[in-house]
Amino acid sequence: QTLDFALALSENALIAHHDPTLLRQLMRTASEVRVTTDMSEAEEQNAALYYLEQINSRNDVSREEMVNLLSYFDREVYKKGDLLWKQGSHSDCAKLIISGKLIAMLENEAGSSEIVQLGRLVGELGLVAGANRMNSLYCESDSCITYSITRDSFEEMTRSDPKLARFIDLICIDYLLDRVQHVSNRIFETRCLPI
Repeated sequence: QTLDFALALSENALIAHHDPTLLRQLMRTASEVRVTTDMSEAEEQNAALYYLEQINSRNDVSREEMVNLLSYFDREVYKKGDLLWKQGSHSDCAKLIISGKLIAMLENEAGSSEIVQLGRLVGELGLVAGANRMNSLYCESDSCITYSITRDSFEEMTRSDPKLARFIDLICIDYLLDRVQHVSNRIFETRCLPI
């Protein structure tokens, strides 16, 4: 978690150096998103839209389309200790983390784990590619709210609104690029593969 904090701090410093107004705008927007679980339904939906817009790095999906995209998602609430899915199980959905704390754990790799960031879409690769779950996902907070898109909803979106389905595909590509870059950096820095 301290590495995540250090990375965010470094990114903020670079943004502030490049254009201080961008950082102020980011902080103002982020402060509007509440991370508690006592949000109204409208506040949750605004948070979900905010997170989806942050994921939309290409800015090729309008706000109206984001609202339509969100209509394919269902609200879910989890409590501490709940298992959302087990590593190796069939992938049948992806989840957008609205509030609370989830832990992704690699069961078969010495129990490595990481906190899932708010606003992150998890399970997206399994949803799109049909791959089995690569980790187990647990609720770590007293309560956690996610918006979940099922395989059936995704397939319906693919038929009725291919542009929105493509948006989910592009999220997968972006996340895979991040993962590959992380592994490449790790190999370059240490001259060995990450464990």
